Amino acid sequence: MKKPKNSHVFGKRSVKSNNPKTSEAGKTNSKLDSTDEDEQGFGGWLRSADGLENMKLFVIANSIVLLTTITYPHIKYMIEIITDALYGPDSIF
Repeated sequence: MKKPKNSHVFGKRSVKSNNPKTSEAGKTNSKLDSTDEDEQGFGGWLRSADGLENMKLFVIANSIVLLTTITYPHIKYMIEIITDALYGPDSIF
C-alpha cells in the first residue's frame, strides 16, 4: 500500500476564514505564538546568553579532546625520545 506524498510533513495547520476581522486577529496571534515557540526548547536556550556561553565552553573542550586524541602517538614518541636521552636506552635483550 502506498503512502501519500505529504505524509511526512509536520507543522501547524491553520484554518482560513473569510471574515477580515478574525483573519487580522489571527495574524497577530500567530506572530505572537511563533515568537513564543522560538524561545522554547533547545533552540531558544541556545540563543540565550547562558546557552551561548555553554556552547563556547563545549567548542573549546571538544577542540582540546580532538587535538589530544590526534597528537597522542606523537607525544608518546617524543616522551620516549626524551627519557632515552636522559636515562639511556631501556633495552633488555
